Amino acid sequence: MRLSDYPVVFTSDSNYFFSCNSKSIRILSVETGQVVRILSSSVQEGGHSDTVTSVMLNPKNSLQLYSASLDGTIKLWDFNDAVLLKTFEVGVPITHMVMHESIPNDVYLTSTKKSTKRFHQYQAKKYGGLRAKENSILFRYSLKASKKRLVRLLKTKVCGGLAISSDGEYVVMAARYKLHVVHIAPGNGIQEGGVTENDESRFRCYVTPERISSLAFHPTEGCIATGDEIGRITLWYCFGKNVDRPVTTTLHWHAHKVAALNFTTDGTYLLSGGEESVLVIWQLSTGHKQFLPRMGSEIKHITVSPDQSLYAIGHEDNSVNVIRSVDLKIKTCIQGLKFSHVNHVLNPLHTGLVIEPRNGHVVLNGLPGTLQFFDPIHEQHIMELEVSPRNKVSRTYEKEIIPPQVMHVAFSNDKAARWMVTVDGRDDKETTPELYIKFWEYDDDARTYVLNTRVDSPHTKTITSCIFNPRQGNQAPMVVTTSMDGNFKIWELTQQGETRRGIEAERAWSCRSTGFYRDLIPHCAGFSSDGSLLAIAYGQIITLWNPYLNTLHGVLTQPPETRPVTRLTFLKNSPFLIAATRDHLYSWNLLTCSVWWSYQIRCEQLVASQTNSNFMITCTDPAKPMGSTDRRIIVFRPTSPTPVQIESTSRKVRAVTFMPDQSKVSSTTTTATSKEVSDAVEPILIMNYGFDLEVLGGRSAGELKTEADELAAANAKAALEAEKAKTLVTDIFGSSSAEAAKALEKQQKRERKEASRGSVSKKNMVRNPLFDAPSHVMAPVSSLFEAFMGQLLAQTKGAKEEAKAARAAKKEEEEEEEAKANGEADVEMQDEEDMSYDQALGAALPPSLTNLFSSRLNI
Repeated sequence: MRLSDYPVVFTSDSNYFFSCNSKSIRILSVETGQVVRILSSSVQEGGHSDTVTSVMLNPKNSLQLYSASLDGTIKLWDFNDAVLLKTFEVGVPITHMVMHESIPNDVYLTSTKKSTKRFHQYQAKKYGGLRAKENSILFRYSLKASKKRLVRLLKTKVCGGLAISSDGEYVVMAARYKLHVVHIAPGNGIQEGGVTENDESRFRCYVTPERISSLAFHPTEGCIATGDEIGRITLWYCFGKNVDRPVTTTLHWHAHKVAALNFTTDGTYLLSGGEESVLVIWQLSTGHKQFLPRMGSEIKHITVSPDQSLYAIGHEDNSVNVIRSVDLKIKTCIQGLKFSHVNHVLNPLHTGLVIEPRNGHVVLNGLPGTLQFFDPIHEQHIMELEVSPRNKVSRTYEKEIIPPQVMHVAFSNDKAARWMVTVDGRDDKETTPELYIKFWEYDDDARTYVLNTRVDSPHTKTITSCIFNPRQGNQAPMVVTTSMDGNFKIWELTQQGETRRGIEAERAWSCRSTGFYRDLIPHCAGFSSDGSLLAIAYGQIITLWNPYLNTLHGVLTQPPETRPVTRLTFLKNSPFLIAATRDHLYSWNLLTCSVWWSYQIRCEQLVASQTNSNFMITCTDPAKPMGSTDRRIIVFRPTSPTPVQIESTSRKVRAVTFMPDQSKVSSTTTTATSKEVSDAVEPILIMNYGFDLEVLGGRSAGELKTEADELAAANAKAALEAEKAKTLVTDIFGSSSAEAAKALEKQQKRERKEASRGSVSKKNMVRNPLFDAPSHVMAPVSSLFEAFMGQLLAQTKGAKEEAKAARAAKKEEEEEEEAKANGEADVEMQDEEDMSYDQALGAALPPSLTNLFSSRLNI
């Protein structure tokens, strides 16, 4: 979801605003920040086929919306019903669009195209990173049917902004160092909409010493505001066809480029913003400035609501903040994926897509030095964790300071995800490289992760992998890191001191042991599902270690030396180890220490499921020619090279993972259901080439969202019922013993019923403890036969006893039903003291009251 690429537009009542999101238009609520409706959702239903660049309300009808796109069309929408009313084929890609209520049938737009000159193409090809020279053309398009609907007005350098005056007389266009002013009002023999590029007297061009970066037109006066690259704001007055040089006024506070400008509706204030992440409010009559600092990210766009009560600020980190103009407090914050708006060359997606076990949220790189927690189902920002704190504006001159980067993140495998480990660092090639490993503990009160331990320079070189041990039972959590220095280190949670006076001792992480194998460099590592085996890849060699004793158990070698193992992973509840090289995929069976099957394929990514033994890879499409951008996502089971599922995409996949399907994971009550869950393929979550999250396979994102909403509603209802059951007395003193005994009796009856219905007892369903040990340390079957048969006979005897108890429970249930049929009531006998008290009370009552109570009791 890309929110801040283009300025947002408010509705006439200021209760909603429109946001361009790739090919679609989202309508969001100002109060809640939720998406209430989507326009142009699909091309088949009449939507845009390319990026939407501009939206604006219809000057004739405020309940309709115009949208312009790079596909060369302008569409008119009824946004209340999400209905497409009309499509205008312009024929050129549209980058900017303006209209005015005085000329509602004319649209002024700009289109940008690359230069066709051979010299410019040669330069772009020679220097690689440079693009071909781009030019922009200003057009007038008539919404009425006419012979020539598209009229060219002006050709210049790439357009940096387009605005129209409040009276509809002037159109202003910013192009690098030039400010073009076009007089479009009728007069002097020119009718309405009759200006052409041949009317030179209607065009004025003013040159500025610095490049123009933003543009805005005063709503009530003839004034243009421009911002430049060095932070100055220039106000232009008295411009027109007979003025060679307008009167200008300069405002200067910003230290860097002024990226956004806008006037309030009454023209009293001018709002500006840029790289400093500060919103500056200028009072034009007095020159007084008001500041809203620490906005979090660079300001790109500013929009003022029609009633001037709200400011919508678009930021560089793909967020929109709606601010109240009265107190300058944030009313609503809408946040998309932050990674989609960073420099991906300098800040690649190191972490990939990591699923947080606690809530199933996706964790990935955000802004440099941060992690973002994102809900892919509801497309909501959950939390941002600043792993490496830094200054938001880190430069005073043109040279920028290299920001830190988060390279690895992993969570403990318990359902609460109590622990998280991160690896971050910074290397500017000039000073000493920085490298940190940080251990975070989840704080239930603050609902975030709090730093527990920081280790400076844990390795002397770059860390290649960082994983958690999937511990079993009460084992202490363990983390393993591998590095380019040739070592791997095992980190454990330890107690610092002793527990005194009921206060637990502080816990911290420390390095327990260090290992290496020859002089080779470890590239990746993985734990078995029970945590008893650690696999580390050294080139083409896979070493198997006992992580608790730090001893080498075995070595697996299959690929040649020229094809090192780049990725490996164990599978859930399976003796198979999957390894991938540059052009091969191997499935190792650790019971036989041999390759079960192999596949010649170029594997780009390898991901294992956390709920079953499935795994998937991403690769190029072999059916396409070399150099094609098409990709395939293939799901395998470890026992067979035959794919279980294949998905295709037209562009490169930047990251991929399995998304937990809560409906299937939670329904594991019966044997058939658990088998279905073990064989089911989870939905696949990918980050596509455009840095958007997509769900492939399984159910659609809409179905997952509906199920998640239903589950949340059910949980809220259960919590509400539990709250209603409470009273003031139970809150103070707790529930009474009688109520607790009654609840316990009901639970015991329910358990006896369930036990009598099942033909197999729960004790027999428990896994035999003889086979709980890892397969590579298990004793031979011949020595386990007698012990196994002894346990089997004991379980048979226990099953008979349980069957006898089940028959007794069934008989008791039949007696209760028979008693209810005969009208008998279960009345508990009271103590003798209670009876004597009742007799004394009856003697004290008058005979009339006694007879009355007796008759009521008989009835």
